[in-house]
Amino acid sequence: MIYRLRGVFRSRIFDLLVPLLTPMISRVHVSSGNYNAVIVLHEGWDAVYTGYNLAEYFNTPSMVLLHNPPFYGSKERFFNILKALLLWRKLISSSPIEEALFEVEALTREPLMEYMRKHRYSEVLRKYRLIIGVTKATSIEMGGEWVNRVISLDPGVSLDLEDLLLMKQVKEAIKSKENYIVFGGRPAVTKGLVEALVVFKQISKRLSELKLVITGKVTNTLLLPLRKVCRKLGIEDKVIFTGFIPRMNRFEIVGKAKLMLYPSHEDAFSYAVLESTHLGTPVIGYKIPALEIYYGDLPGVELVEEWDLEALTKRAIDILEKGVDVVEPPMVKSWEEIMAEEVKLVYKLIEGA
Repeated sequence: MIYRLRGVFRSRIFDLLVPLLTPMISRVHVSSGNYNAVIVLHEGWDAVYTGYNLAEYFNTPSMVLLHNPPFYGSKERFFNILKALLLWRKLISSSPIEEALFEVEALTREPLMEYMRKHRYSEVLRKYRLIIGVTKATSIEMGGEWVNRVISLDPGVSLDLEDLLLMKQVKEAIKSKENYIVFGGRPAVTKGLVEALVVFKQISKRLSELKLVITGKVTNTLLLPLRKVCRKLGIEDKVIFTGFIPRMNRFEIVGKAKLMLYPSHEDAFSYAVLESTHLGTPVIGYKIPALEIYYGDLPGVELVEEWDLEALTKRAIDILEKGVDVVEPPMVKSWEEIMAEEVKLVYKLIEGA
């Protein structure tokens, strides 16, 4: 029987220290046998900590694959994400008192949680023989020792041939762009959803007939405050929430859009941007490592500093009014090449090279 620790975090300051200092214990059932290695395919704390424990128990080498960074080495990056959460709360709060209470709580809780997250992840990750990052951005975001310690697949993501064919067909079938822009990421605050709404409000002052389309499943818990924010910003009749739609429909919406607005704070690579460039739709977003590394020099992709909403608005309007000459996707490896790299790393792990 193998035991692991699972941190339990609640939303109130008074509940914070108990789970951090005395995490809940749960059991993992593993069949007895001879194992050559332990390989963890996710950066979630449960998975990372359990993999470490299994490797210790069976005395085997271990490897972990990190997609998104489990923590941020840069305080600026962390606080830019926290700023997005605070803006969201400001827009949905019913009173200044409610807003102030949330701000005090968040500014007290979130930095402490990030510190604890970085400390506990660092301690456990050092026990792994190999740490693999899906992209270079993962290790860069983690900073410090991890830039050289993490092996990057650079990038370890690709597109299925079926999707490439679908996007080609969609792009060829589109005769002209329609009068809307699309929000690129999933409907989430850390993906820049709130900033997208704020920027779209400014854009719509100049281009009053323009619509903003937001795809992806939105729960009623999120949709109701989102509509409240749209009303507060005066754009409720200009924002369209499609909900979940089939992949082909998503490609058609992105392909017909005049622009993809993508002010995301969290990414390792961004499929949304990759798909948009294949569909011939220009993108404007934040200059975070994931986008700067893989899209920064591409025609049709514009990046501005995080939270420079004025620049984001200005560049978006320029693209909408003047268009772009060309949109080019980045070169990425095939899934076969990526799998071959991963297999080599597994052999390296087992052989101890």
